[in-house]
Amino acid sequence: MTARTVSRAVTVSVPGRLCLAGESLDWMTGGSSVVTAVPLRTRVTAWRAAGSTALALTSGPPLFSTRLVPAAQAAGRRYDGHVLDHMQAAARVSLRQAELIAGTVLTASTELPVAAGLSSSAALTLAVVAALDGLAGDPIELARVCGLARQAETGELGSGAGWMDFLACAYGGVNRVNAGQVPTVERIAPTLGIPVVVIDTLQRRTTTNVLASKRARFQARERAMVDYSRQAGELVDAVSELLTSTGVDYREVGRLLNAGQDLLRDKVHCSTELIDTCASRVLAAGAFGTKLTGSGHGGCLFALVPDDALTAVLQSVADLPVHAVALPASEPQGLISSIPEPAVSTTPA
Repeated sequence: MTARTVSRAVTVSVPGRLCLAGESLDWMTGGSSVVTAVPLRTRVTAWRAAGSTALALTSGPPLFSTRLVPAAQAAGRRYDGHVLDHMQAAARVSLRQAELIAGTVLTASTELPVAAGLSSSAALTLAVVAALDGLAGDPIELARVCGLARQAETGELGSGAGWMDFLACAYGGVNRVNAGQVPTVERIAPTLGIPVVVIDTLQRRTTTNVLASKRARFQARERAMVDYSRQAGELVDAVSELLTSTGVDYREVGRLLNAGQDLLRDKVHCSTELIDTCASRVLAAGAFGTKLTGSGHGGCLFALVPDDALTAVLQSVADLPVHAVALPASEPQGLISSIPEPAVSTTPA
């Protein structure tokens, strides 16, 4: 007589994102942003280990970290600043009870630079939540997954993140994200239609602290922040109109990106000397436009670059302490799940 042991693993991948216009308006005013997904993806696999009393977390590149969290600790919302806290928080909001958390195994890896403004944390929490839904046999509903992933970041870890990152990564393509009381996603195009060069300045900052500082300035009605929120909203409308027109004028889109970068530098004060240097060089080398993405104070900027200028743009920053990569015309796919048939093994009873 034999007993049948069924093993099941679910893998989910999620892209990162760039913000073309409207950085931070989601949490400032509940306003809109124009976003595009990028073909740099985060992957999470979830499975169950029978008999375990812990939540097992493993991250491959670029973090290379492993951790066992007692199920009671994970269910009790106890975090200690560990690099894998985002995975723990996403598991907590999805499973909640210690008996469900115990034996859960999560492995992750990402092609995204971490804490660099490309929504690596949103991609990770989305992937964990979706993988656990799939593992439970539940349908993966993007709106629900986005809500739980945001809860993991804001309710569990207190990052203060708005809706933009989660919706941009989950839905893929180029979208206008409206972060009102009921967030919505309006599809603009499946892809951006022009290559992008992403430049990582390799300068890291703590997103939670940066957002807290900006939030305090905006809540104090600092004139520069109020001006930014108004003018950035106008840029969102202008970029949306251009990208939905027949025969997109990418030079004009680039000009609006430059205007957004000027606002972030002069009003929000979140650019850096290195970002400014990179921006000047890529524009001189033929990029149509450039701006930082994310919270700034380091991290990444990106540029829209015509095919014939790609080499020159990459060469223009080759002697700087940065990492530049040319990407195709954005990522048409958002969250993708892979739920294989259960593997069945037989062992003696």
